Amino acid sequence: MTTETIRLAAVDDHPVVVEGIAAILTRLGPEFEWLGSASSYDTLRALLESSPVAPDVVLYDLHLHDDSTSGDGIAWLAEQDIRSVILTSDIRPIPIRDAVTAGAQGVILKSDAPESIIDVLRQVHAGDFAVSSELAHLLVNDDRMAPHLAKREREVLELLESGLPRKVIGSKMDPPIAMSTVVTYLNRICARYRDLGRPVNGPADALRAAAADGYLDPPEPDLDL
Repeated sequence: MTTETIRLAAVDDHPVVVEGIAAILTRLGPEFEWLGSASSYDTLRALLESSPVAPDVVLYDLHLHDDSTSGDGIAWLAEQDIRSVILTSDIRPIPIRDAVTAGAQGVILKSDAPESIIDVLRQVHAGDFAVSSELAHLLVNDDRMAPHLAKREREVLELLESGLPRKVIGSKMDPPIAMSTVVTYLNRICARYRDLGRPVNGPADALRAAAADGYLDPPEPDLDL
């Protein structure tokens, strides 16, 4: 087991999660030094810019309730030569894969065992890519879990999900496309899902499948209810 100090920080807007992870690391990983946590991208930057030492690894929650994306934070950390590990309860493959594409070097599912969390952090610190479980591995790597959709196909789905009719979607894209091209994209999306054995036969089916995979953001909860 390594005896080299591994400095850690975290960004997660659920304090109880961060406190629990810090306690686990203190108990099971004597080489870990906890530098603190932040609840948003902006407060993460403030934390690290005010710290006398930089973390080696930052645990990064996929979904923060601010205006940032996990990709924003991961890219900024990479610019600082700081490794990042996704920490999430989301088991939709696309947000996790987008974060890995942005530069995350590990994936930890919050439901996985503490020992697995420790192992991932040690491996990432050593320069390897690591995941906390077989499910995490599948979410990152298994092409059968979700089809690959191109950027323009994703844009069509996002505009359709916003409530725009198909005949208007093409004019809202940059650069604009013909309605026939919008239909081609939708047919292509449906075909890719059917190739994976999923019954996606029209736009409504495509929206449901894309939301389930994480291509579309889930609706925000109504806090007034």
